[in-house]
Amino acid sequence: MTGTTLATELALPAGLILTLLGAALLYRAAPNQALRPGQPAGRGIARGGWGATLLGLLVLLTWSGPATSVFIWLTALMLVWSLLPLAAAWRAGDRKAFK
Repeated sequence: MTGTTLATELALPAGLILTLLGAALLYRAAPNQALRPGQPAGRGIARGGWGATLLGLLVLLTWSGPATSVFIWLTALMLVWSLLPLAAAWRAGDRKAFK
């Protein structure tokens, strides 16, 4: 480690984990989500999702400049919100095939 602290090196993974977790929570809080259909999420899940995503952005801002941080943050959000519905639908389709 040449001139960097441990907190600086852990900022990128921590920011990504918080962002991915927050995006998953926000998807779970959506009314049309396919992870647990028919079971509405509580208000706390949505608040936790927003809190985790915004905290992830703040952590990413400590790691790099604003443009790079926002780009990484939005890319991580899009990744989760693109792949999680597909994975949930695939899982639901597998369950319906065996019944």
